[in-house]
Amino acid sequence: MLSFDFSDRQINIVKGDNAANKIRIDNSITVQVPEDMIVNGEVIQLSGLSDLLLTSLKSEQMMDRDAVVTFSSSNIVFKELIVPKAKGSEFLQMVQNHMSQEMGISDEYAISYTVVGEAGQDNPGAVKVLATACPSSIVEGFRKLFTVMNINLRSVNIGCNSISRIVLADKSNVDKMPLLVCQLDNNFLGLTLFENGQMAFARYVPISPDEFDADDYVLEALNENIFRMEQFNKARGGSGLANVVLYGFIEDYMKIVDALDGLDIKASVLGLPAQITGYENFEFTVFANAIGALYRRNKQTERINLLEVDRSTSKDQSAGISSMLTTAGILAAASAILIAAATGFIRLKAAAIDKETEGVKQECEELQKIVDANQVLHNRMDIIVNYTNYVKTVQLDIDTQPLLAQDKYDKIEGVLKDMDATYESAGFELKDGTYTINKITVKEQDDVKKLVDALTELDCVAYVNYTGYSGTGEKVEVNTGDKKEEKDDPVIIDSLGVIFMEEGE
Repeated sequence: MLSFDFSDRQINIVKGDNAANKIRIDNSITVQVPEDMIVNGEVIQLSGLSDLLLTSLKSEQMMDRDAVVTFSSSNIVFKELIVPKAKGSEFLQMVQNHMSQEMGISDEYAISYTVVGEAGQDNPGAVKVLATACPSSIVEGFRKLFTVMNINLRSVNIGCNSISRIVLADKSNVDKMPLLVCQLDNNFLGLTLFENGQMAFARYVPISPDEFDADDYVLEALNENIFRMEQFNKARGGSGLANVVLYGFIEDYMKIVDALDGLDIKASVLGLPAQITGYENFEFTVFANAIGALYRRNKQTERINLLEVDRSTSKDQSAGISSMLTTAGILAAASAILIAAATGFIRLKAAAIDKETEGVKQECEELQKIVDANQVLHNRMDIIVNYTNYVKTVQLDIDTQPLLAQDKYDKIEGVLKDMDATYESAGFELKDGTYTINKITVKEQDDVKKLVDALTELDCVAYVNYTGYSGTGEKVEVNTGDKKEEKDDPVIIDSLGVIFMEEGE
């Protein structure tokens, strides 16, 4: 299956599958999009964009018959609602009605929702819902695009719903809440706020150099919007933000960490979930939204596939049915005239038809017995085929499991020794191919970047991921009873993960 992450100027695509709660990524590509082909999430130039995507997919041998889409747009409206409990389509209708009444939204919007918890003692029998309203024109644009490309479009999701799958899959993030997850791009910021173990709010902010009087306009925009989201959290009774997780196009992580240090906020890079494999050859944070769209949905608490909740499509279908009924009425009237004219002839042939009908009925009964017997064999064959495919998948996973060779370990130890770096513990995780080193101590803050760069330059290393560091590397004054003493403040990297290249790369 293909998963597309759309923004106005680039589209990130992965090819992979989700089997047995394990996501396997086979390939990835980023397609740069010319200006005005996509405007604020809406496909404008259908023919040009379809040609561009098909050419890119074929050149990378990534064609597939099924696809899912995730995207972001500032035209999407988010609203927290209190809705009485109900089931299935009845609950969806209640959410849509609440959204229409409170936000003045027409039927030209696709309204989706995620249940985030009970409404509380003041609203017994009700639940709290995070609802989204997306213009139907955006959904219809994707529907038409994939029809032209002859690819079966299975779902269209808003970007915040995709990234929340990855964030909530890491149980350690629960302890960091309220937590702000930021997608960085030269053209926009994606901001998703998590509170109490659930997604609480999301924003999509277009940015450009013209809007900020600063050399690094992306960093300036990030600071400004983090401050706004912190005030939003406090206005809702929250404690304020202490943690920010970054993903997307991160050019200078250390520069961002230093900038956020003035806000008393700890920054880290989005971590890799253990259930994702095959990521050795691409940068995970760039394709996180596309990978999140491959996660299975919880149908008990959410309806987020915009193809299923687009009310304008339902309206068009209703209009089509009405038109069909009108046409059927005209045809029925014409048929009545013909039937009246043919009544005499039919009566003459009635006896012969009755006899022939009885013979056909007996023949159908015999054929049905044969069909039933074949269906049993067909069901057994399906079971055998599914089991065979499962065995092949398991064997492929076993064959492609990475191993840590002694020479790779020696190279890493050599880099640590050259940097005069020490560590408390290290271990190799076979299931995700990551060599994790914990509590690394270096002399100065600049040594953090030097160490990461040195490890990245090793010929056996594909990517280095770490969660941030603490300490200044300088002498600091501390109170010890009635006097002050100077004490070393070592620079400590909490955890660093080294992902190795596959053999033959």
